[in-house]
Amino acid sequence: MDRLARGLLAALLLGSPAAALPCSVCGCGDPQLEASDPAATSGRLRLQLESEYLAITAGSEGAPGSIDHLEQYSLRTDVVYAPLPDLSLLAQLPVVHKDLATTGPADRPSSHLTGLGDAEVGARWVLLTRIDLGRQQRQDLAVDGGVSLPTGGNSARDASGARIDEHGQLGTGSFGPYLGLHYAFSRGDWYAFGSVSARVHTTNGYGYQYGQALLWSAHAQRMLSARLAVSLGVDGREAWVDLDHGRAVDSTGGLVLAATPAAYLDVGQGFWLGARAQIPFFTSLIGQQTVGPVVTAGVQYQFL
Repeated sequence: MDRLARGLLAALLLGSPAAALPCSVCGCGDPQLEASDPAATSGRLRLQLESEYLAITAGSEGAPGSIDHLEQYSLRTDVVYAPLPDLSLLAQLPVVHKDLATTGPADRPSSHLTGLGDAEVGARWVLLTRIDLGRQQRQDLAVDGGVSLPTGGNSARDASGARIDEHGQLGTGSFGPYLGLHYAFSRGDWYAFGSVSARVHTTNGYGYQYGQALLWSAHAQRMLSARLAVSLGVDGREAWVDLDHGRAVDSTGGLVLAATPAAYLDVGQGFWLGARAQIPFFTSLIGQQTVGPVVTAGVQYQFL
């Protein structure tokens, strides 16, 4: 693999953002970065297994004056395949564990759920490519599209028989289509990209609708050696409030900007190890909300 291809590969994998989560402010950045992985071009296939941790708090909808504390652990399997040079397809299947506890005047049982989360499928089509061989330079403009699927459970109940809060459920119970644009620029050992996407959610069977959101990313990456790459970027999300039977839900929605450092190591035989974090450095959230860093680590195998 030449230096340009290695640079593209590491950049796209390192910049891979957190999955679009069932939360009005969770999940920043490009929702479909994996689809343009060069390992998935020309009929190639990539498999990846990633673990992820995040923690958030928000004012409780079901217990006014109380605070919900959510910790989420995910194990995601990604498959990326390109049947055509300009078309990449991806599928993502997560297994999720959620711990939800409420503190404050309300006495509500905590919940601990483990199971299948919402799967996601999508595609990326490259509309325009410009290559300058003399400068080792390439530019791509692509359109993204996809949808999250209601494969995760959305009707779990706690020990008292009451339905667990929406954000404590394993899935959204709804479809989440998105559409976006992606621009990439590479030259030598350097790679950069920018993307913007819009996602909406349908209303689930309990009358709840997660807020629509704009997501964007800007990343720059460099290969430090033939096997090691580092990346630094900014991921963002501007989310509208959630709706419950058409009424705005307090302590949902708002703006999150996160710095995204990452590193990726080629360990040989087609295997790569990677780690990254989304670290919020600016938030403007509605109501009582906090968001912590999202930490991800994983391994992938690339079929040659």
